[in-house]
Amino acid sequence: MKKFFTIALCVVVCLMLDNTLMPFIAIKGYFPSLLLVFAISYSILNDMEHSIIIGVTTGLLQDIYFNGTLGVNALSNLIVCIIATQIGRAIFKEKFLMPVIFNFGLSLLKGIILIAITFFIKQTITLKSAFYISLYNFVVAIFMYQFLFKLSEKSFMKNYWKF
Repeated sequence: MKKFFTIALCVVVCLMLDNTLMPFIAIKGYFPSLLLVFAISYSILNDMEHSIIIGVTTGLLQDIYFNGTLGVNALSNLIVCIIATQIGRAIFKEKFLMPVIFNFGLSLLKGIILIAITFFIKQTITLKSAFYISLYNFVVAIFMYQFLFKLSEKSFMKNYWKF
């Protein structure tokens, strides 16, 4: 239960910072998505079930607060989190470089997915903006992944077998 409240608190804090602080530190109108970086980093460190829940939850929160189309971010975050979980199974999680690089790549993939989806609903997102946001997410991921890795090492965050 403590794990649930810890993750919920992290999601709420990321959401609040996404909506309040991040627009003020924008560079040329581009700012990072803390919710996406959190979802990807968390998915790399955890199993598929938790990744799906985090992906859909963070995506729905982004849909509610950022654009008027419900489900676009939820779908793209879900896809990205599933891929992140598969990547997390194949890499050394304690080495910080690879998860951060994959965070950049998966942020860019989310941007490409959003470009494809928004093309059909007559909205526009440019590849340039997806790249710059992914680059900004890369910088944020350096710090967030380290925080989440240390958090995942806490005893209350681990899933132990119960016989």
